[in-house]
Amino acid sequence: MVSTSLPGSEAPAESLLLQAVEAHQRQGVEASALFAETGDEFDEEILRRALYGLLGDGRVVEWRGRLLAARFTDWVVGTIQGMTRGDALLLSGEHEEPGYFIAARHRQGALDGDLVLARPSKRRSKGSRGLPQATVVRILTPRRRQVVGRVVRERGQKRWLPFDPKDKLDIRVQGGDGLGEEEFVVLELSAAGEHGGPVQGRVVEVLGDPEEPGVDVAIVIRHYQIPDVFPDDVMAAADALPEHPEAADWNEREDLRERVIVTIDGATARDFDDAIEVEALAGGGFRLGVHIADVSHYVVEGSQLDREAYRRGTSVYYPEGAIPMLPERLSNGLCSLLPEVPRLTMSAFVDFDSRGKPFRRRFASSVIQSRRRMTYSEVRRLLEEPQDSDEAEYGAVLPMLRQAGKLARILNQRRVERGSLDFDLPEGNVVLDSDGFMVGILPSERNIAHRLIEEFMIAANEAVAQELEGHECPALFRVHDPPDPLRLEELRQLLATFGLQLPGDMESLHPSALQEVLERVQGRPEEALVSTLVLRTMQRAIYAPECRGHYALASRYYCHFTSPIRRYPDLLVHRQLRHILHGDWRETSDRTLLEARLPAMGQHTSRTERRAERSERDLLQWKKVRYLEDRVGDTFEGQITGVQPFGLFVQLGGLLVDGLVPIASMEDDYYLYEPERHRLVGEHMGRIFRLGDPVEVVLASINEVQRGLELAIADMKGGRESGAGGPAG
Repeated sequence: MVSTSLPGSEAPAESLLLQAVEAHQRQGVEASALFAETGDEFDEEILRRALYGLLGDGRVVEWRGRLLAARFTDWVVGTIQGMTRGDALLLSGEHEEPGYFIAARHRQGALDGDLVLARPSKRRSKGSRGLPQATVVRILTPRRRQVVGRVVRERGQKRWLPFDPKDKLDIRVQGGDGLGEEEFVVLELSAAGEHGGPVQGRVVEVLGDPEEPGVDVAIVIRHYQIPDVFPDDVMAAADALPEHPEAADWNEREDLRERVIVTIDGATARDFDDAIEVEALAGGGFRLGVHIADVSHYVVEGSQLDREAYRRGTSVYYPEGAIPMLPERLSNGLCSLLPEVPRLTMSAFVDFDSRGKPFRRRFASSVIQSRRRMTYSEVRRLLEEPQDSDEAEYGAVLPMLRQAGKLARILNQRRVERGSLDFDLPEGNVVLDSDGFMVGILPSERNIAHRLIEEFMIAANEAVAQELEGHECPALFRVHDPPDPLRLEELRQLLATFGLQLPGDMESLHPSALQEVLERVQGRPEEALVSTLVLRTMQRAIYAPECRGHYALASRYYCHFTSPIRRYPDLLVHRQLRHILHGDWRETSDRTLLEARLPAMGQHTSRTERRAERSERDLLQWKKVRYLEDRVGDTFEGQITGVQPFGLFVQLGGLLVDGLVPIASMEDDYYLYEPERHRLVGEHMGRIFRLGDPVEVVLASINEVQRGLELAIADMKGGRESGAGGPAG
């Protein structure tokens, strides 16, 4: 029987129970009868926990004392995604795409992120792409039993103001006396009051005023319920590890300590989990070596460290620093490929011909000793601006880097030729002062050194995925499915407003068609916007047990191998690759029932990844909005990134933050919305505002609650006589 300490260990019993429930179809089955049918393989306690899991994620529902598989009912199961006016979308399916619209009055108190059972109707919403409507029947799994916000007093009564405006709840607050109105707190929620009355919420933690250093980060962490403190037993397990690898650890490893291997990272990076080397082969080919910190040597499956890493799923990165998946003793010490010290690694060697076509791959457990800790800017300078003193300074590292530069350019060209998409979107590096407050944005750099590492990591990920698939070895693959044809059709219409065509069958569009669009807008003012529109059309990449390929990379085989320090799926891939090297992967996978556990593990790690991304994005947006508080009334150059009946979305140049120009503020004319042409047109003056247009705007106000900006068109103060803007046509 599989150990209950292994990640996803509940999945085998859940699978057995689900099959048994499905066999009863619409008639359903009582729990006692179900346990009697399935009790031979698992004891009743395990079955009860498995049933609880099935009920919690909605695969099985209980109705009038009987258990039914959800697919044999008329209900749908999905995750609530709140909207700012109180309405919600119901996300469902592997990619958690919007499938239903739920009006605020039909949410039944469900919070953003809750898993619910809903009853669809035949009516469709007027907005939200005309999605069918649904009503929440039952909250299956509350994703959050705590909410973050402020307690204010109005007419002597406490009123709850949530951090996330989508958390619209009538809460009766207990505690919180003496709080300042700007102080954020955490409420522990209890059951709703009688007859559907307000939810009870008790203040359990005071986070403080976001104008105090570090409080904004704490607020976001609590809101997304991101674990930021390691349990004592996990820290004890980390502290019990040696400070450095011991000689006995590399007795059966390839000793690569004499090879010319380097790490290349950002100047402020603290953990170095990948290192590279490249050598020339006869006939103009190359041998690439990618060496990844062997976290799996120290983090044993089922251990305290492993369970905590799985719970977190990923590291989370904020401007102030990271919340690591593993304790810093591992992430910044024992598993960080520091220069001039031995470190245990898993190595992937890929041989390429002169055109960049791989013809041989090999993998090994190894020990390396990085020659040098390189930075991206340093490598760029060496490759693009060489100096006479470089040879004396860098020795054997310099010719290796020159070979690496040649190979990276060849691999990039080959990837472009197969249709891989490259979203070179502008990004900004947030500049913080010593207290963590934003004081500016610097344009981010993506130079040849960044591309070099990207190409080598992609090549290693592809090689490992092909090795796993070739052995039919169970693992989690990185899956990026083709875009939904309806979204591609919407994109085709959007691109037409820029004079761009998207030819081909939307049901089977090859990524090269999208690549051609991106190439055509290079250097044009709308380049970043078009890249963003194409990116928004893509499906969300997920972790799954099937090797279905990566659409955006035009890659048949793909997994994540290169960051086991910060991504749990990479750690699992390392373990499976090690088992292939030892020849015991089938025995180990069967013994641990890995195949049965993988679907649940893929869903969990995909969900923690999405949680991390949302929290990172929210914190950055909040910092940008607060940074602009002192610039209300200033004028900015911007670009229209969205056109809606209620106004224009404009991205401020250089700041990469969007604001809304409400149509009500456009007082020089009466503007008509033309959805098919993605523009607003003045009825009398004929002035046009279309998607992608440059526009000058004034920052009218800051909406602290919505963490948004309200903008105004700069030259509209004079009324209808202002004449800027193009004529209708």
